[in-house]
Formats: sequence, C-alpha cells, structure tokens
Amino acid sequence: MQNETMLDVAVFLFRKGRRNCAEAVFEAWQKASGRNIEMSENLSRCGSGRAPQGLCGAIYAAQLVADETEKDELTDRFADAAGSLVCREIRSMRKLSCTACVELAAALLEKNLQKAVA
Repeated sequence: MQNETMLDVAVFLFRKGRRNCAEAVFEAWQKASGRNIEMSENLSRCGSGRAPQGLCGAIYAAQLVADETEKDELTDRFADAAGSLVCREIRSMRKLSCTACVELAAALLEKNLQKAVA
C-alpha cells in the first residue's frame, strides 16, 4: 500500500500481523521513523495488560520511543481519550477497543514524530 501512515501499519500489524498492541505500535514507529533500534524490553510480553504497571501496551510502546519533550503530552492525550492508561480499566470502561488503542497511540506517536522532524 502506497502512502501508508504509521496508524495504517500499526493496525495492520495488530489485526493481521499477529503482533500484540505494543509490538504493533513499536514496529510501525520503526518503519515510519526509519530507525531500527533494538528494544531491551521484550514487547511480546507487553500485550493484554502485561506491560509494566498494567499499562496498555500501545501507550507503553509509544512512551518508549516518543521524543522525551513530547512524552508527557502524548501520555496525557492518550489518557484523556481512553479514560485511563491501564489496560484493565480501559477494557472495563469499554470506551476504546484494543484496536482503537493501537490507532490512538500510533496517531499520537506519528504527530510526535512529525514534530521532531520539523
């Protein structure tokens, strides 16, 4: 697909690529940023609320790679939209689906990346 956005890639990886939410967001960021960094964290263990402190894996991955100066804003915007940062709470509120969390984290991270490049 031509002109893929980070959001497109993240959602594809999450739905069809057999990646959990954290892996999908991280891999989409790598593709969009052109940075191929190794994670010390094994993101395959960070889906389904298993990220540290029970965070949603999508926002956890976004926090790992976001520009340091934008990380707080990215986190706040995610929490405002999702109602929480904690996977279990997000799912119990039924405000956003897991796919929607991946979409939100990828969209916020994409904006973060565009600011960093500008």
